[in-house]
Amino acid sequence: MSETEVEPKKVMSWIDFGIFPESLMLTSGFSYDEIMALLKKKRQTSWAQALRPSKPIVEKSKWLAIEQDMIDDKTGDTYKYYFIIIKDPFDFSDMSFCTLAHEVLHIVQFNLVHHLDRNKEIEAEAYLHTHLMKQCLVALRK
Repeated sequence: MSETEVEPKKVMSWIDFGIFPESLMLTSGFSYDEIMALLKKKRQTSWAQALRPSKPIVEKSKWLAIEQDMIDDKTGDTYKYYFIIIKDPFDFSDMSFCTLAHEVLHIVQFNLVHHLDRNKEIEAEAYLHTHLMKQCLVALRK
């Protein structure tokens, strides 16, 4: 393995959206059950609750981008949860980079419709995509 290559490993990390208030949970190398166990261990009950309805699609997908709404029973407020789930450890191949960019684009598409008109504000989309991609790659390389 050269200096620039990175050994694939399991990752669970939270990624911020920069100027937007949301965050994203990125996982690589974990099954649905392993993710849920880690969330329980980390006492991230709201993230576990938000992921639970997506169990069937998470179990059958190798790569997945998810937006999930959760309503606070006490306040009635809606909270958005975003996930990128990569079942196998990220292997840093060209195809893995391309697929990560694909999933990040879905997250950007899901998110920005809540904040702006994507047909008019094209720079925000590009900047958010770059911001999320950079953070994902940093998390995957740690």
